Formats: sequence, C-alpha cells, structure tokens
Amino acid sequence: MFLTKIDLDPSRRLARKYLGSPQVMHAVVMKAAGEDTGDGVGRVLWRVDPGASTSLYLLTPSEPDCTQIVSDVGVHDSQARSLDYSPFLNQLDTGQLWAFRLAANPSRSVAQGPGKRGKRYGHVTVEQQRQWLISRTLEYGFEVVPTEAADDAEATRSVVVVRRERPVFNRQRPDTEVRDRVTINRTVYEGVLHVTDPDKLRHALVAGIGRSKAYGCGLMTLARVKRG
Repeated sequence: MFLTKIDLDPSRRLARKYLGSPQVMHAVVMKAAGEDTGDGVGRVLWRVDPGASTSLYLLTPSEPDCTQIVSDVGVHDSQARSLDYSPFLNQLDTGQLWAFRLAANPSRSVAQGPGKRGKRYGHVTVEQQRQWLISRTLEYGFEVVPTEAADDAEATRSVVVVRRERPVFNRQRPDTEVRDRVTINRTVYEGVLHVTDPDKLRHALVAGIGRSKAYGCGLMTLARVKRG
C-alpha cells in the first residue's frame, strides 16, 4: 500500500471542478491508481483536507501516477509525495497512542419490512455522528482515549467532529444512461486512539471505515500525538 499527499490549488478552474464533485474526483483518483485498484484487503481510498492549504490524500495498493492531478490542480512547482505504507502498518502494536483523522459517512439501516433490504439514512446531528464512531471502535481495533474526566460522556466528547459536509451530486449507473441523485453526510473526526488489536486496525486503515469509500469517505490517517 502507498499513501500519497498532493497539495491542491483551489483557485484553479479544474480544481474547483474536482473539489465540487465526489464523482469527478473519484474518476480522477481511479485513473491515477491505474489497474491495481485493490483486489485483496487494501483498496483505493481518498480524502480532501481543506484549510490554510488544501491537500488530497490517496491510499492505493501500488504507487499511483499522479502526474495529471498535479499538472491540472496542484500547487505550482509542487510534487506528489508518496511513501510505502507497509513499514508504518507493520509497526502498529497494542497499547500505542495515535492522533487520528477520519472522513466517514455515518449512516444507519432502517428495516423496510420482511424480505426487503433496509434503507440507509445518514446521521445528521453531531452527537449521532460521534456515537456512530464510538460504537464501532473495538470492531476497528482501537479505543478512543478519554479526556481527564473519564466518564462515558467525556469519552464521547474526546472525539471531535471538526467538519461536516453534505455533498449532493449525480451518479451514473454502470452500463446505463440512468443517473441517480446522491447525498452524503461526510463527517470529519479527530481524536486520539489507543490500539487494542493491531490486525483489526491495519485492516481498517487499508480497507476503509464505513460507506461511500469511492466518494472521499473511509480513509483514516494516524499521526504522532503532540505532547504539551
């Protein structure tokens, strides 16, 4: 697996087009990933982090060719920075602390009756979105590190929802002319995690968390915890 960071220039015309449509960005990312799109555990994931600078993160099974993305929407004279993710994944161990950032689409399934597939609904309040992640952490091999007041409420508040977006776009069904209207409750979380099961965490990092992975959700990245 390779983790790649590209600095984007939102003032460029194509950058506005890419950033304005998860469907368009998905196509651009898949082209960069090439034919190796992840038949095994790992898969192609991506996330855009806006702010003082806007960055595109890609996680791909093999090193991507980001030449076109950098040329079309990158910051002038910048380059894509790719690193082999395997050494980092291999060093994960029980008890480690890591700061995390995750973009996800928190949702729930509501039963529609006997024999019918449940319908998906997005969680819309900050508390619902927090609880969605908190309730799944052990499944993904970690626990959230609580704040100093270590009761359940404070543990929940130690996961911070730093950004909420609701992109709406059209998606064309494969091999048809039919276009569906798609809405995503993209939620960005930050916090500190405690590794409980390195294998589960490795799987979550390379396979993604939650739904809408093709559209900028599911990618969690880790960083060293800042002290003081």
